[in-house]
Amino acid sequence: MLSKLLTAFLLLAVPPLVAAPASADPPAVASGGYTYDQPPNAGGAPDIGQAGLQPFGQGVLADASVATRAEWVGSAATAYKEVSIVIDLRRDYPVDHISIVSNAPNRYYGIKSISVRTRAEADPDYTSIQSQDWYGTANPLPADEPLNHTLDVDLGDRTARMIIIKITRLHQYQHMVLNEISIHPGAGEPGQSPAPPLTADQLRAEITEPVKQIPRPGMVDLGNYLADTTPDDGVPDNAGGAVPFPYGALFDRGVTSGAGWRGSATAPKTVSLVFDLLADHPLDDITIFSNAPNQYWGFDEITVTYRAEADTTYRIATKGVRARTDLAYQLAVPMAGKQARFVRIQLSRTNQFLHIPLSEVQFTLGAGQVGQNPAPPLDESALRQELTRPTRLADQYGQYLYQDWPGKVTSDDQLRTEARQEWDRLKTVTLDTSEHDKYGGVKALGKQQANGFFQLKKIDGRWWFVTPAGYPFLLKGVDSVSQDEWGYGTLHKEPDGSPREVFESLPDPVAYKDAYSTTDRGEVVSFVKANLMRKYGHDWQDDWRRHTAKRLIDWGFNGLAKWARDPRLRMPYIDQVPAPPDVVKVLWAIDPFDPGFGAKLDTQIASLGVAARSTDPWLIGYFFDNERGWDSNVVKEVLLKDGTLPAKRAFVTYMADAHGQDLAQVNSILGTDAPSFEALADVAIDVARLPAEDMTAFIRLASKTYYTAIRESIGKADPNHLFLGSALVPTWHAGFDWIVGGIDQVDAVSLDVYSDTADYLAPYETLDKPVLNLEYSFSTDDRGLRAINAATRAQSIAERGDKYRSFVETEAASPVFVGSGWFVYYDQAVTGRPGDGENYDFGLLNQQDQPYTEMTDIMRDTNLTLEAVHRNGTGDLTAEMVAASITRLSPVKKHASVVSLPRTPQAFSLEIASSSRPDVVAPDGTVRLPAGKTTVTLTLRITRMSDGSTASTIPLKLTVPKAPRK
Repeated sequence: MLSKLLTAFLLLAVPPLVAAPASADPPAVASGGYTYDQPPNAGGAPDIGQAGLQPFGQGVLADASVATRAEWVGSAATAYKEVSIVIDLRRDYPVDHISIVSNAPNRYYGIKSISVRTRAEADPDYTSIQSQDWYGTANPLPADEPLNHTLDVDLGDRTARMIIIKITRLHQYQHMVLNEISIHPGAGEPGQSPAPPLTADQLRAEITEPVKQIPRPGMVDLGNYLADTTPDDGVPDNAGGAVPFPYGALFDRGVTSGAGWRGSATAPKTVSLVFDLLADHPLDDITIFSNAPNQYWGFDEITVTYRAEADTTYRIATKGVRARTDLAYQLAVPMAGKQARFVRIQLSRTNQFLHIPLSEVQFTLGAGQVGQNPAPPLDESALRQELTRPTRLADQYGQYLYQDWPGKVTSDDQLRTEARQEWDRLKTVTLDTSEHDKYGGVKALGKQQANGFFQLKKIDGRWWFVTPAGYPFLLKGVDSVSQDEWGYGTLHKEPDGSPREVFESLPDPVAYKDAYSTTDRGEVVSFVKANLMRKYGHDWQDDWRRHTAKRLIDWGFNGLAKWARDPRLRMPYIDQVPAPPDVVKVLWAIDPFDPGFGAKLDTQIASLGVAARSTDPWLIGYFFDNERGWDSNVVKEVLLKDGTLPAKRAFVTYMADAHGQDLAQVNSILGTDAPSFEALADVAIDVARLPAEDMTAFIRLASKTYYTAIRESIGKADPNHLFLGSALVPTWHAGFDWIVGGIDQVDAVSLDVYSDTADYLAPYETLDKPVLNLEYSFSTDDRGLRAINAATRAQSIAERGDKYRSFVETEAASPVFVGSGWFVYYDQAVTGRPGDGENYDFGLLNQQDQPYTEMTDIMRDTNLTLEAVHRNGTGDLTAEMVAASITRLSPVKKHASVVSLPRTPQAFSLEIASSSRPDVVAPDGTVRLPAGKTTVTLTLRITRMSDGSTASTIPLKLTVPKAPRK
């Protein structure tokens, strides 16, 4: 098929078929015959129910009468939506036009769409003449829709012997009707010495012949395209390989058909196509259509890239996001005359079971010249190679090249100025020790018995951490607070050592040596590090720490929750114990029944120096491994193994114990005939035979065995700190049975939940077990970065903050919630994380060390009262609740002119209601330092702005220093 296009490209494009309307129709062609692929099931004889050949003059569609008709009555049993009528004129005719009459008997009839294609006797392929919606796009027909319809299809004297008319119904219940099809010859003579007439079966075979389109003026309709994954739907695309534009399902001028990639457990999450326009073209725009029949079809993200023939890398034309509810998706990509020979479209789905539809692609020419003397069209192999070409993405600061925004970095001086300005604001920020102990525990919540380390304690029916100093603590943590986190980096070399051509330029490898590293995932550069060096200069690491510590306090965060951390940041933290490298695995999971599992744990924990951290009061506790447990897929794999796998032997032991050592009963349950339990371990077992209760019980047994071994091993090295589970994703690589099975062996359940709802906490409230969410985030598709999923996608930076407020307040209202970790401190690189290419907009800051202030302002406000939300079990705080959370005041500082009052969220205001010494502290907060140190009693009034309700604090003691000597 490709050779057809290569030849066609050397010819002039076919001119548009436009003909002046005739003053009177010429007589219709009287000789010919037709047949159907789906015979009518109603209407008139002889067509009804007949699949044979109907001669002109006899069949109802060519009897020169609109009073007769063929009908296709819809019903629940109707399996088809399309009907093709194949016509043989028995010789070539120059055809002026075709008239098609459809008179609907009532409003339950209609034809949603119609297409016409023709071919001359000598042509190998059909040419699409017209494809359009008709009058049945709603069923029943609207009241103002006429019932009688005639469609005239202009052929402009095009030569044709074969004609195929395809009609399509809206759904299987819609009825379709045709009354007459008349073919009117144009100027010229009929063909001579035609081949014999075709039989009905031969006519039906014509339906599968290739169809090409007529090139349109102002459009690029000649070229080839290739999909990296062969589509499941769409002819001829589903045959694979390169497809010429005139024949492709994506260029058939119809948006109701096209190509489709079905989802499955093994389907790729990304489908990419490349289009070769055969020469450089100045493009005005690219329009992409994707019609989905329902919400099981669609995609989540689309990226369009292009390059001119002389360019070595691609550039981004646009990136977009599609909502699952957008069934009739259309994307117009403005190109403004940019030259392009090659265009790529990448469609991504976060759920690989989603089906991807692509209906039509249109390239509209702009002003300018088409490239001269182009290289030959690319063959299939070369087109595949095009899909691997890099796209230029990032500038010298690691910023996205194809978008501008306020504050986008344009110079090193800008970074240095921002550092000075931010420090001027941050330098006075400190942890208020009148309200918090040094670990961040909240003094207003009362002191508990302390043991010098973090504990978990239930207070007034709600779970809290308790700090080493004895005060309740809710973890408001951030993950990966470290400039040494190479997950913020990106590969700058390809696996073969060649440069990765996605950067406009890279930091100087000598001046910014610390920004480069060789890792197990390849050669990595960190724009974060390079930008910190540019911003803070010689002492960049210490300056970064000072800024970071004060930022986190200012934004209301109080801990380092997960992953890399800078050890010189003094905040409560959680540490990881990675799995030993030599554990026995089943799929992704660890086999806890391995007799050597405990010894392997001991060796690993010793090598990590866990014992040395056993006296660290800032350490909250440990999580083991990450996001890895058992589910039914692991059990399925275990059952297929033989007795050399410890888990398989443990399964047989479990079944024997659970079923009273009754081998016959176990064989009956499992569909086996093992002569002994020992022999059963070597038998492959179909998991479908395993009863649900045994599946549940065995997973819970495995979990209990697993967590018991881990707790014992960590406890031997460090008996002082908490064991926080495994940071599991509840619906991925671990089921609820796994989480519950070992729940008594963990001090708290740790999860990673990227969602906008806290419903996940409900099962743990029933179990009365403390829960941490150690990874969550809200992100946008912006500035070249992506959102991780639809549930957490925000439309703006500020909405990221709004989603944060809603989510964490709902979490905090739960009695079992004890804290969380925002993932992560910095955004990932626009050019992708090493190893997996993740480029998500996760950060509190971008990679240029610029805070997302529209978001962090909302976070600061939210974090002020998160402990009050947890204490009261609601995010709808009253004035009384906020007043009750204020129990202390900071002492007045020397030379201070006003009292430093507690911060309150924006939804509330605070004022002094009374002062025992208004001569020292006035009602407006003005301070007049007395001759001697004085204690003043203040009562504060809290007002909720939304309803004007007020509440007063308890009387608060305020120490005022004496006035300095003059």
